[in-house]
Order: sequence, then structure tokens, then C-alpha cells
Amino acid sequence: MIYRETMPSGQAQGQPYNGQHLNHPNQRYANNIQTQHPQPPISYPQYANANANGVNGFAMNGVAAQYQQPPQYSQPTYPQPPPPPPQQQQQQQQQPQPQQQPPSSYSNNAAHLTNYSTPFSHPLPADTTPPVEFVNPSFLQNNVPPRPVAPSQPPPAQVRVESSMSPQLAQITSAKASPKNSPTLSEKRLQSAGSTPNTSVKDPRRVSGGGVTKSPMLSPPSTHVETLPILLCIAEDCFSQASLGAQNVAKSMSGPEVDQHHKLLSTGLGCLEIALKSNKLPPRLEARLCLRYASILTEETTNLMEAETALTRGIALCEKHRFLDLQYSSQFLLMKTLFQRNPKAAFKSIDGHISDCTTFRASHWVYAFRFLKASFHLQSGTPADIHAIDNLRKITSLALSRDDKAIFVMATVLEGLAHLSTTKDDWATRVQTCIAQASKLQLDSSVHIPQIDILLLLLDLACSLRQKTHLISFQKLTALQKRLDELRDSTEWTSESNELLLPIRQSTIGPSSISKDTGAILRPGQNVDYLVLSALGKQETYALAFVFNGIVALARATTLGRSSSFWNEAVRMLQDSKSVTTSQSLPEALKNSDWAKELACYSHVLIGLQSATLCDWAKVKSCLKAIEEVQPPSNDFLDIVTLYLSGIFYQGTANLRRALEIWKDKRFDLEGDMGARNHVSSTVRTELSILSTLNRIWIMQDPSCTDDAETDRLVDLLKPLCEDHPDSEIRTAYHLVLASCRFDPPFSINQIKSHIQHSLAGAQPTSNTQCLSIALNTMRCRLFENVVGEQALKSAKAGSAQAKKSGNLLWMSVAEGMLAQSYEMQGALIDAQASRELGVKLANEARLKTLV
Repeated sequence: MIYRETMPSGQAQGQPYNGQHLNHPNQRYANNIQTQHPQPPISYPQYANANANGVNGFAMNGVAAQYQQPPQYSQPTYPQPPPPPPQQQQQQQQQPQPQQQPPSSYSNNAAHLTNYSTPFSHPLPADTTPPVEFVNPSFLQNNVPPRPVAPSQPPPAQVRVESSMSPQLAQITSAKASPKNSPTLSEKRLQSAGSTPNTSVKDPRRVSGGGVTKSPMLSPPSTHVETLPILLCIAEDCFSQASLGAQNVAKSMSGPEVDQHHKLLSTGLGCLEIALKSNKLPPRLEARLCLRYASILTEETTNLMEAETALTRGIALCEKHRFLDLQYSSQFLLMKTLFQRNPKAAFKSIDGHISDCTTFRASHWVYAFRFLKASFHLQSGTPADIHAIDNLRKITSLALSRDDKAIFVMATVLEGLAHLSTTKDDWATRVQTCIAQASKLQLDSSVHIPQIDILLLLLDLACSLRQKTHLISFQKLTALQKRLDELRDSTEWTSESNELLLPIRQSTIGPSSISKDTGAILRPGQNVDYLVLSALGKQETYALAFVFNGIVALARATTLGRSSSFWNEAVRMLQDSKSVTTSQSLPEALKNSDWAKELACYSHVLIGLQSATLCDWAKVKSCLKAIEEVQPPSNDFLDIVTLYLSGIFYQGTANLRRALEIWKDKRFDLEGDMGARNHVSSTVRTELSILSTLNRIWIMQDPSCTDDAETDRLVDLLKPLCEDHPDSEIRTAYHLVLASCRFDPPFSINQIKSHIQHSLAGAQPTSNTQCLSIALNTMRCRLFENVVGEQALKSAKAGSAQAKKSGNLLWMSVAEGMLAQSYEMQGALIDAQASRELGVKLANEARLKTLV
């Protein structure tokens, strides 16, 4: 209780002072009190055997006493103040108390008051002291939250407090004094007849009628404040600040920013740890904090064992109090944590959770755990494994039985993506079957979710691109562009959203296992619930669509280098996506940043490869430099693709020695373990290794690099790989190299014709102008050299026209040279001279482009 100066007990704040003070042993007043209204003489009792200078009575030498003593006290020796409120008791115990002198004498070991009738010799002056006010503690504590008391705690027991006025111990019957039993109030009833009664209204906020403490130094009360809510607020504030700044930290990865991010996380985790160790939390709040604590440890740190310990504690608490929503959420996070430490154990454990959810008819959580298992297969590199496909098909079966159409479509699309990554002979049929299953619900509005529509169109387009059906690919690209234009300004899919919400029919069987606490996995809705999946953002999806657009434009480009404009736009959109700030963890932000870097580097590789076909070696060099500046994460696919582009650059700029060193790199070794090349990344590596070996054979045609034995060895190595290769363009490149190169012993004319025929047959369906140009000019060189006739001239003209379509300056120069020779054989010297001059000009331009 806070007091100002010396407030008589019982006086309310703001009330007029009536001039009557209660008896208090330590209260002394000055002798020179000015009076304005004289008071009638009042009889005052005196203490028996009291010392004139003692602390047990009032000094009578000139001091006008204003108090009337109560008739009698039996115990203790001195008048006791009323028991203060509980909070004031704590303050009095903490405040230093002045030492008191015991009374000079006692009568029969008991203090009593003697009745005196002799009045004072001096009249009682009127009090002119201004009213004294105090601050009501109940008013000060209006905004202080009360300390929660658990239901199991017993009622507060009687407290024994050492009195500050007597060495004896005073008995206090309760923590809160009763106004009826207050000795202070009793004293006020025994006022003299001549005094004016106090008619002021009692302050309703007053707690008790306790007297003023004796301490001359009044300190503010130490009100108890519950710290657990403060700790939780601090923790959540630290986590929110860290998640909001995670994207900027992932973009720069500077030391101070990373340290600040880690400091915020450590502060928040420390607050949660203190709260969990307090043992004062309600059961549900404790389970929520265990889940929150473990989720931060799993996402932001590598302390997986501590996370599992917290989750195990939370799961046990949920099982005890039947918090089904928190129990399933904790088990879901426990599976993700266990997979990082032991994938095999995670696969075995998740099957048990799926079985339990199926038994208890928790269909929503069956979906959640099965999609989680599908992501485990994807992370393990076995998306097309028989167990992964079986898991997805069980999702579709459950979705059909419950009529959850969006879940059915999503599981079907994921199965199609799994088949797309395989090298089986019937992969195309399997993918098209999945697309057909998903498309049969296209008239249902509930499945037209923007992310699912785009994902289905991208799957269909990728399937056509892999099949090399460019005309059909262009039609599917048109459908994709139309849908993207419809969603450009749509509110259903915003740039800040990275979530995919799949509607699920609400279950009416059994207790509900979905709440706001499960919002990261299963989110409750008004009429339906939602399964939450992570998906690409809007900007990233548009960038990916531009990459596909550029690939399709390679086969239908009427303007040379048109595809590069689409890939440059994809890079620009990836840079713009960094300006969109979303709340996410730092590892997730790093993963998204790495994915954007990989796609940007892949776009630069595509730009570099197309620039190489146009002999724009300066552009190729700038693409290689841009890849180095981006600093992509370590990735086998991206590393080998970048290495292949660098080999193309050195070979195109006539640095054959350096190019041979790159083509001989162990990453392009074809003699490795072929059994491990079934995955899609291994397939890409095998195809690039084949192309690098074909480039080695071409380079060894130069007199300075000739090695017939090595050439024969490489041809024998390529033959079983390329003749029956599923990719028609790989077969086309293989036949072109064998048809254009000279071997020892040389090929027969029939073998050469066969290779040229296969190369032409492979280049025409794919509309590959580069391969078609090389095939026609090779046919002119090997079959119509020094031949006079209309057929030889037609072959030379066809090669020249196709070389101009390809845009390659080097092959244009070669084609013009052979055309000039054919004109000379036919006697058309003027046309021959013009073609020769054009060929020389193009050769000089190609030579200048290599000086970078």
C-alpha cells in the first residue's frame, strides 16, 4: 500500500479531514499548531508507569494531543494496529523497522489502561493541518492481472506475521482483515462528545481499515506480476521478427544479420524453455508450448533430439487429457523430425500412425500422413518407387470414397509427376492416364484451384516436350498462357501466398481433431476443412512458365534468339519475387532462394546454349560469368550442365586443348556404373556424357588432336548406348558424328548413307534446324563431292538454305563454300564467285566472334 506523508487510518482519498486522529504509538505532532476553531477540553487518559520520553505514550509537555484513547486493551502491551491487507503484510515484512524501547514497568505482566478524569491544563487547539490523502492500492492494481490459482491448490492458510510494534507475535486469523473487527474502527466510535462526527462516505475501493506503518521511509509496494504471459509474448515477438526478416537474411547471408536472426531465435527459445520448466502451465497450454518449441528446433536448428524430447512430452500430455488435435499435430512433426535423423524408422513409424488414424476414422489425418509419406519418397529420390505409387493410389481411393475431389486430383497429378521422372518404356502412357483421370473432373468448380490448374497444365506440357511432339506442345502452351493470364490479377492466388488449400468434407464421426492449433496442417473452415500443402509462389510459377515457353519457342521460332527473351524474362521475374516479403523460417527461405538461384542459372545455361548455336560467344561468356555471380548451391545437375556449357565455349572459340580437358572430366565418364543411371538426374548426366564424347570425336578430327585408337574405343563405347536410346535427338547426333567423321578403316558408302538417312529422319520430326542443317551439308560433302548433276546442286542449295535458317555463322560459311564448288562444277562461275565471297565474309565474322 502506497501512502503519502502520514495518513490516519480509515481516511479515504479525497475525503475531507474531520480533525480526529486514531491512536498510533509513533505519531508525533509539532507543538506549535495554529488553531482556528478552539475545541472544548477533552479528558485524556494517561498510561500507568509510563516514561515521559518513552514511545508508549504521548509527550504532554506542550503538545496538544488530538486523540482519545480507547477504554481498555488486554493484550498485547501496546495498542496494536489493525491487520493490514495481504499485500501490505508482505511490504511490512520487507521494510526495515526502527528499534523500539520496551516499557519502563509493567503491572502484573499485563498492560492495562487506567481511567482518568482529570483534564489537561491546556485547551485543545483546533487542527489546521491540510487533509492527508493516500493512494488506494486497489485503484493502483486495477490493471495488474491476478495470479492464477490452480484448482488443486488449497485455500490460503493462516499467516503468522511478526508485529512491528511488539516483540511478541500477533495472531492474524485471515489474510484479509474484516472491517467489523478492526480496532481502528472501534477507536473511532469512542470519540468525545464535543467532536464532530465524520460523515464522509467511505471509499468503496478501500480494502481494510489498517493503520499507518511505523517506518519513516515508505517504499512502493512490491505487487506480484505473473511473468509467464510476458515470457510467452516476448517469445512470439522474437519468432515473428525473425520470420519476417528471414527472406532478407537468406538473400544476403551477411554475418551481422545472421547473428541477429540467431539471437532472436535463442531469446525466444529461452523464454519458452523457462515457461516449460515453471510447472505452472495449464495442460493444453503446456502441450501447445511443447509443439511450438519443437517446431522451432526442427525448422531452425539441428537439435533434433531436444525436439523429439519435447514432442514426446507433449504427446504424453495430450494422451492424458485427450487433446486429439494437438496429439496428431505433435505426431506429424515428430515424423518430420525423425525422417531427418533416421529415414527408415520414419517410414516404419508413419505407417503405424496411418493405421491408427484409419482405425479411429480420422480421415483428415490419414490424408495428412499419407501426403507426408509421399514427400518422404520425393526427398529420398524414389518418387516412382512401387511403395510411393501405392501410397498415392491409396489417397485417391480414400478421396473417391469420401468424395473429396480436390484431394483426388492432387494425388493423381503427383502420381503423374512421379511417372514423368522415370525412364520406363510406358512412362508416357502412365502420365497421360493420370492426366485423363484428373481432367474428367474439369467441369466441377470445386477442383478449379489455381495452383492445381497450373500444375496440371505444366505436367501435360512437360510430357509433350519429352515426347518431342512440338506441334502439340505449342497447343498446350497456348492453354497454359491463357490460364496464367486469367490468374494474373486474381485474388484467389496472391503473390504472398505459398500455400495450397485442398478442401475436405467435414467429418461428423467421433470427436473433432481439427482446431486453430492445427492450422499449419489441417485448417478448419465454415462448411469444409482444408488440407494445407506448401506450393510455389505466384512469381516463381510465372518464371517457370516462361522457361517452358522458351523451350517450346525453339522449335517454332521465326526470329533467331527469340527463346532467349523468354528466359531473360524468367530471370527478371525471379529477381522481382525477392521483393515479396513473406513470413517463413530461415531454412525455408534459404531453400526457396536456392531454388530461385537454380532456375536462374538454368535459364542462363539455356541462353548460353542458344547463343552458342548462333556463334555469339561473347554472350556465352557473359552467361558463364552470370552463373558464377549467382553462386548457386552445390547441385550435381547444375554443376554438370554448367561444365558442359563451358566445354562448348572453349570448343567454339577454337581452344581445343582446353575443351578436350573438360570433355575428359570424370563427370562425363561413360564407363562408370550404368546400373545407377535410372534416376532422372542420372539420365541427364548420361545424355550429357554421350554428347561430350561425340564432341571429343569431332575434335580429334583435327590433325593436331588425331588419335585413331581412342576414336575407335569411343565409338565402340557409344554404339550400345546411342543406337537404341529413347531420345531421338541423341540418336540423331550420334548418326551425324559417324556420318561426318573419317575413321581408319573408313566406313563404306552404304554405312555413310545409313547414318545420313537416320540423322535426317531424326531431325525432321523434331524440327531441329541445327541438326537438319548439319545433316544436309554432311550429305552434300560425303555423297556429292565433285559430282556433276542437278541432284548435287540441289543438295548444296538445300544445305545452304537450312544453314541460314539455323543462324549458325560457321555452318553458313561451310554451306556457301560447298555451294560455290557445286556452281563451279556446273559451270556457273558468277554464282560460284558470289557464293564464295559470301562464305569468306561469314567465316571472317565467325572468326571475329571467337575473339572474346
